[in-house]
Amino acid sequence: MSEQVYNEKNQDYYKLIRKIFKWIILSIAMAIPIGIVVGLYNMILKAANSYRKEHEYLVYFLPIAGLIITFMYLKTKRNAYSGENLLKSEVQSAAKDIPFYMTFVVFIGSLLTTICGGSAGKEGSAVAMGGTLGDFIARKFKLSDDEQRTLVICGVGSAFGVIYDVPFAGAILGMEVVLKGKFHYEALIPAFLTTVISNEVATLIGSTTISYPNLTLDTLNILLIMKLVMLGIVFGAIGFIFNFVLDNSSKVYNIFTKNPYVKAILGGCITIILFLIVGDNYNGLGQSFINDSFNNPVSIIDSIWKIIFTAVALGSVFQGGRGNPTFFVGAALGSWIAKFINIPLASSAALGMIGVFCSATSLPITAIAMSLEYFGGEEMVAIIIVMTVSYIISGFYDILTKRKIPEGKGKIFEGKVHKNK
Repeated sequence: MSEQVYNEKNQDYYKLIRKIFKWIILSIAMAIPIGIVVGLYNMILKAANSYRKEHEYLVYFLPIAGLIITFMYLKTKRNAYSGENLLKSEVQSAAKDIPFYMTFVVFIGSLLTTICGGSAGKEGSAVAMGGTLGDFIARKFKLSDDEQRTLVICGVGSAFGVIYDVPFAGAILGMEVVLKGKFHYEALIPAFLTTVISNEVATLIGSTTISYPNLTLDTLNILLIMKLVMLGIVFGAIGFIFNFVLDNSSKVYNIFTKNPYVKAILGGCITIILFLIVGDNYNGLGQSFINDSFNNPVSIIDSIWKIIFTAVALGSVFQGGRGNPTFFVGAALGSWIAKFINIPLASSAALGMIGVFCSATSLPITAIAMSLEYFGGEEMVAIIIVMTVSYIISGFYDILTKRKIPEGKGKIFEGKVHKNK
């Protein structure tokens, strides 16, 4: 080997070492603030949800909360849905700076929605905060567009991982969302490193999530596979319906008024009326109801009511996300359907919870990873079957950023795989 070739290889090696060291530093710089900010956000939101359940009268303040949220978004010159769809163009293209103040705007909007009983989740605002922090740090370090995009991936994934205590699923979600399903393998190590560290930081400050029972099924056979495929079809269809209803809910408001303040009042008042009719099971995050679905059979009507409550809230101006509502809808549906197909209640609820999430988000790899983190890996084949079918059935859009799937899902049946560009 010539001395020139040897020196070139040494230079490449040192460049690689410097690059790895650089991304370790950046990952730590990202992980600590995200772990603290999103961890505190998670703790505050859970406390607010619990406080609301003990003080049901707070729902009567929901129209006022809507007016405050609308005012904030109009003052920041962002439309009323920016907190949840902030990543739609800015993050995927990294072409624009994401205003750092949006971290506080989405936090307050989500908090007001939750404490006053709006039916919403928490991950939409969390990933917006994570993406904003990633963009902010990238600009402070004067990084390139590609490096900025990688940090946004880390921010989005870390925030999701913290909010649901699923660090590995979070790292995958960052790439699935930001890169429209096309994996950027150079971001893989920074994403995993950031999500794991941020999750540990959040745990240290007291942010915890609910634990679920392990998924257990009978030995895999033809009959069970048919049942799993059927579940995938049902969950996929419900995810499609969920998306359709929520995507069109804002259009229904527009029929009556284009004024965002009037929409806020309407959304709050309709939620109050629904609360007076059916109670508070469908207000807020709905985590206690999700937990009950694993232990006691519930009705499909519960899934329908949750979709209605969520469409009323998120179709107007309220903030937070749609992840928790999909968990609620899926867990309730799985719990209800278990008795008809002779599958253990908790396992059917578990598959429904993540199956509808997979369908509604079009994030199958994230959904599989989340299932393994929540319910264990003993039934991995069953999980993959349900998630794959629900993903194929669901359609071509997701609820997190309204991104169109880059190549139609029909390509799955043609055996074609796109290449990263």
